[in-house]
Amino acid sequence: MNFKTKIQGIAGGIYRHALFYNFPGGLRFELSEGGSPLDQALSALCKAAIVCDDIFSGEEQILVHLEAWLPASRFALRTMLSELKVAGIPIPKVREVWFDAEGQDEEDGEDLRLLCCAFEVPVSKLQNLIWCAITTDLGSIRPKPRCRVYLLNLNKSLVVHPYDDRGMDVIGKDKSALSALYNRYGDLLLNYDIEAMRQTFAAS
Repeated sequence: MNFKTKIQGIAGGIYRHALFYNFPGGLRFELSEGGSPLDQALSALCKAAIVCDDIFSGEEQILVHLEAWLPASRFALRTMLSELKVAGIPIPKVREVWFDAEGQDEEDGEDLRLLCCAFEVPVSKLQNLIWCAITTDLGSIRPKPRCRVYLLNLNKSLVVHPYDDRGMDVIGKDKSALSALYNRYGDLLLNYDIEAMRQTFAAS
């Protein structure tokens, strides 16, 4: 199964961070509400799960797309895989792994490459995946794989990206599905970007 092709097909092209701004017509949800790192993680998990449970309702599988900036050394990769395993998300044998040809960066003088991995997991692992996404910048909270986590519903053509504890983007080709989420979870939308969302969905 060509996961990479399916991933790009849902969004209509290659996507990266900040999906809401790079793919107009999507949704941006506000998650954590302050407090201790644990309070932030739990608040974000609860809110993201409400929306994601709706998005993946009736599905058996989630297509997961992970992205991580990694050096040539295998140590960082082993650490990420170990944290994913602790989170209950071991990488299955049926998977697709590739390096993004345009993904080059540098940190402390060390060359980094953008590693991508895609695989399917049962929908029962949804909260585990959300946790992996929202703990990115939350101090010592673990498990913390330190990778971007994108969740895809192939049947609804939606991409969900909890980018950290603060928020979550949802984009895709199915505008009716996005409109339904806008109407059902208006109280969870990020107020800073609400006007842009109103222009897209208020008249739907």
